[in-house]
Amino acid sequence: MIAADQLIRKVSKYVTFGQPVASGSVISQRLADPRIPILAYYLTLIAQEGEKDYYHEVWLKKDGSFALTEAWYRESTVSRKLLKDDLSYEQLLETIGETEVNAIMMRISETIKKSERDDWRRYSSRA
Repeated sequence: MIAADQLIRKVSKYVTFGQPVASGSVISQRLADPRIPILAYYLTLIAQEGEKDYYHEVWLKKDGSFALTEAWYRESTVSRKLLKDDLSYEQLLETIGETEVNAIMMRISETIKKSERDDWRRYSSRA
């Protein structure tokens, strides 16, 4: 858990947080599209068994907690609704399971590694 908190804090320095679109085009979002009132970074999409076009999405919020949205993808449009908000790491683990959380933590680790490598290249090219 401590390692997870450290990864979450670290990745927050490298990613951009925004407000997810509540409904609109997946390809060309507009400023006027309705938004979900959270400031978050998209982490993953989890298909829901037995439901076509229906998914749960996990978001990392700027404060280090997680949010879970339900999303309906139809052709090139999406409709989202906030399902759970302000989830701790432990609550996320209980909600979506260890396999999904491990995949998310791996993605966070890869994001950190890539960002640190890019930062290192940017500074080393100046020398």
